Amino acid sequence: MLKNFLNNHLATALFALTLIIATTSCTTSNLVKQNENITIERVDSKAAAINHAYITRTKDGLSLHGELKRDLAGRGPIPGHLHITLIDPQGKVLKETDIGYMRRNVKSSIATYHTKLPIDLLPGSKVRITHFGTEDHETFPDETIWRDAEH
Repeated sequence: MLKNFLNNHLATALFALTLIIATTSCTTSNLVKQNENITIERVDSKAAAINHAYITRTKDGLSLHGELKRDLAGRGPIPGHLHITLIDPQGKVLKETDIGYMRRNVKSSIATYHTKLPIDLLPGSKVRITHFGTEDHETFPDETIWRDAEH
């Protein structure tokens, strides 16, 4: 019985180790912030804090993803939406959009978000992520709709 337990435990540990090595050494994307000097600015609301934000480069272009955490006590829906603004190195707003996010499960206080950026950003550019904690949570289309900046 002890031998079976050790064999099962060893097999589980080897599988986990293999999975970790595969995901860290064989990624098809890389973090842009470190390599290309693109700043990510996070603006929280009273309802939620943007905990993580990453830009990665894939074969399809730049992609923004991360997570936000409900600031209100307890678990439940996170009201509001995210407003994403792309800003060039001179401070000019290039594009903007509003996106939704999805909680990991119904009991979670953490939600994740993801969107593909419509343009390639120059070094020194900024991506501003603002959470608006409105009570009515809009339904956003599967495909992100980017708008040109209003002058």
